[in-house]
Amino acid sequence: MSLPTRLARYLEQREPTVLDASSSKPCAVLLAMIPGDDDYEVVYTLRSEHLPNHKGQVSFPGGKQAPSDDSLMTTALREAEEEIGLRRGDVEILGRLDDVYTMATDFVITPFVGLLPAAYEFTTNPHEVSELFTVSLGALQKPEHQGVADREWRGATFPVDVITAGSHAIWGATHSITKNLIECLHGLS
Repeated sequence: MSLPTRLARYLEQREPTVLDASSSKPCAVLLAMIPGDDDYEVVYTLRSEHLPNHKGQVSFPGGKQAPSDDSLMTTALREAEEEIGLRRGDVEILGRLDDVYTMATDFVITPFVGLLPAAYEFTTNPHEVSELFTVSLGALQKPEHQGVADREWRGATFPVDVITAGSHAIWGATHSITKNLIECLHGLS
């Protein structure tokens, strides 16, 4: 049985952590995976410096739920279409991960895991994305890529967990979502 099939079954049976977003801003992201030569690649973006929130940070395609979105999954797919040119019919949603809260922006983020066809062609929106890159599942899990780095927030410096695989350090909410995916992969039998 393929990894995506096993992961979809696992996510279907698992009860994700759902956070109350009634006093926060509900958001959704798409953690997209692409089959590679011998592993699956996870799609990340580096947010544009022109954005009002989380500028210049590594993220997954996504954003705030719009009034016209009938679900958070619709939000994730709409935002992925806007940011990286993903066509909704090209993604197979495998399931959802745990919600993540961002203290700095008061977002509750619901991540969805999706599978794309191999060698998928992206078209990034330069107003929202300055770079698109992928990191293999294997590299994301290697102990040598796990670390801690200092980040500043409101004039204070804090140590934060990071994953250093790929061209940019993965930290914050994107790190939490990535770690949740890794935990789910370890739960597969």
